[in-house]
Amino acid sequence: MAEPKSTINDEDKMPSEEQKPSAQQPQDLFNCEAGEVDFRGVSWQSAAILIAKFQIGLGALSLPSTFHILGFFPGILCFVILALITTVAGYLCGNARQYYPHMHSIGDAAGLLFGKGARELVGAIYYIYLALVAGAGMLTTSVALNALSEHGACTMIFVAVTCAAAFIIGTGFRSLEKVAWISWVGVAGIVFAIWIVAIAVLTQSRPAAAPSSGPINKAISAFPNATFSQAMAAVSNQLFALGASGTFFSVSAEMKQPELFTRSLMCGQTFIVLTNIAISSIIYGKVGQYLASPALGSAGPLIKKISYGIALPGLVVTAVLWSHIAAKYWFVRILRGTKHLQSNTPIHWGVWITSMLVTVAFAFIVVGVVPFFNDFLSLVGALVNPVFTNVLPGFMLLFFLAKRPAKATSDRHNAAENSSTPAIRWLLDSFKVYRDGWKETVALVVAWFMILTGFLVIIGGTYATVLSIQASYDEGDVSRVFSCADNS
Repeated sequence: MAEPKSTINDEDKMPSEEQKPSAQQPQDLFNCEAGEVDFRGVSWQSAAILIAKFQIGLGALSLPSTFHILGFFPGILCFVILALITTVAGYLCGNARQYYPHMHSIGDAAGLLFGKGARELVGAIYYIYLALVAGAGMLTTSVALNALSEHGACTMIFVAVTCAAAFIIGTGFRSLEKVAWISWVGVAGIVFAIWIVAIAVLTQSRPAAAPSSGPINKAISAFPNATFSQAMAAVSNQLFALGASGTFFSVSAEMKQPELFTRSLMCGQTFIVLTNIAISSIIYGKVGQYLASPALGSAGPLIKKISYGIALPGLVVTAVLWSHIAAKYWFVRILRGTKHLQSNTPIHWGVWITSMLVTVAFAFIVVGVVPFFNDFLSLVGALVNPVFTNVLPGFMLLFFLAKRPAKATSDRHNAAENSSTPAIRWLLDSFKVYRDGWKETVALVVAWFMILTGFLVIIGGTYATVLSIQASYDEGDVSRVFSCADNS
């Protein structure tokens, strides 16, 4: 995919700054000329690293195990298909603000498509999703601290320390421009850590978790040998590893040049997809069924400590970044349209600090109640991720397809006015675009493919994860609530 200017005709392209309507279309959410706080300082390079940080971390650590369930070749194929879907979703989410610059979250997009009720419902789900991933970041950081200290303290103390760090750092950095600085460190730390594990397993004659003597069977399979529920759980894990598309509204909203978002997307997404495929293939090919979860423990105790030590800053940044974005949702939702949004007033700081505090406290509680790694990722990936990576972006594509003829024949000042079209109207209009050529027909097919696969993952993945959680409780593999047990 390329920049918006090169992918569509001149008459239909996303408007440049001088083309954007100013009278009827809603104003940009963040006005860089009005206010004491600049929320428009993210360069396209920083946006690329934010995208990379959103997309790498928790999911990447469980990705090799999905190849064992799905089979090597189907696992890679499934991952590539999901990567393409999430790239299309990211393109739509990041560039939608070229038409509607008042958007800040995917909840705003839901409001544009289906009305105010949908905005509130999707916005609430979006916030819960962000807070859950922030909690997963805290949980994974506790795994790292347990591994490094050999369970030197209660696990919930480690989670609380990470929670406090996320609150202090996330509250101090109000703009994503500042968070992007530490995201460079976060991406580098996690990438180096998983490459260390990959190189370490290449040098080992037998997997670290395998018996020390005698023949071993890695049980590496080129094709799947799994039940439907196991396969759907694996697909949910893969989607979780690439499921940050919904956050790209926030990244685009704080860019200096949001028209360069596609460049940022392609740089960040390509790097992460290729890295995930390469490292997961190496680790699975050398370790097979003796994978650890998270994957950083797959090369033995020494490499486990080294890799967790290097990855630790990146894991903390994961908790900080997702907590920050979650809190920013309510911060903007409450102060939108007021002078307090970009001014250092007591209300500004009060809302921001409260939003961060509530978010990290909620994440801490979730971690204490749901103290299991793989099923936690699977549940979030199955129940929530498809809404933001497949379903809503698919409907967004249908919406823009339905609006294209109107934009080509009318003044762009009608964009905001036409956005109030009832959903049933633009849905029916979107089916007519096949008359406009093969490109429109392909886009129509892609949109419905995204929507249908999204619902498939929601239904099948959630069912599979519920079965897995039930089995874990039946077998006594789940510790008690707010457990101090070692989770490394």
